[in-house]
Amino acid sequence: MPSPLDPRDYRSRIHEVLEKARSIWKDEPSLSVEKVYEKLSPPLAGIVGGDTTCVEVRSGDEQLIFDMGTGARRLGYDMMARGHKGDLHILMTHTHWDHMQGWPFFAPGFIPGNHVHFHSCIPDCEDRFTRQQQFEFFPLGFHDMPAEKTFHTYEQGDQFKVGSFDITTEALIHPGGSTSYRVDTEDKTFIFATDTEFYGEDLDELIKAKKPFFKDADLLIMDAQYSLRESAQKIGWGHTAMVIAVDCAIEWGVKKLALTHHEPAHDDFTTYKLFEEALEHNKQYGDKLELLLARQGETLEL
Repeated sequence: MPSPLDPRDYRSRIHEVLEKARSIWKDEPSLSVEKVYEKLSPPLAGIVGGDTTCVEVRSGDEQLIFDMGTGARRLGYDMMARGHKGDLHILMTHTHWDHMQGWPFFAPGFIPGNHVHFHSCIPDCEDRFTRQQQFEFFPLGFHDMPAEKTFHTYEQGDQFKVGSFDITTEALIHPGGSTSYRVDTEDKTFIFATDTEFYGEDLDELIKAKKPFFKDADLLIMDAQYSLRESAQKIGWGHTAMVIAVDCAIEWGVKKLALTHHEPAHDDFTTYKLFEEALEHNKQYGDKLELLLARQGETLEL
């Protein structure tokens, strides 16, 4: 579910920023505002963000979109500002609410002449989107949105092509199922693997079994919602601990790992604490993995 910054949290954050800035200026009164900002800790210098999953990949004029969580609303506005028209391709991992609830607010879906291609391993994906916009829940039906819509369905393990992107699907462990997408271009590999559970007695075997799909990715965006303790408490919920995501990425030879799908019950300070534990865990591997905390609105370049 979306978890926007609560007004009480915002007030507390501002208070901490002002206190920290006062302390810095007391020691170094000549510093500019920008220099003081650079000295703030990550949880004070920005927010992780509270929208649900929506990720855009661009290569030149080509684009892929992964999932339609509430982040799709802002992405739609950005695409409109860029003048995007015509075909667009949405790759759905699954249809739990936090991954599809942004679609009715996605501006390009309301533009005549746009053609939205939905790609998934969900045979009834169109029915699910249609049910989400029944009149009891939303004033405009799915098929009343003016953009043309086409659904493409695959089996897990299938390969397909969108423009110059070579895409491979892989089943993930999650209640109701979820799909990971490997996107290969001439010289780079990107993998999106949210909502997946790596945990349990057969963890080592599971990690090794998935290696052929995940091997040598330049960037992996992976579910990392829990602490180890939470993973033990929520077996079967379909999510992974940050430190285990690091273990996976190391075994698979991933170059850069972005940890995502943060627990909505965690505030930013808790999320950063888990990230610091993941950074410490990465040290035992000699820091050979580049580790990032995924944040709303962030751009990563390959």
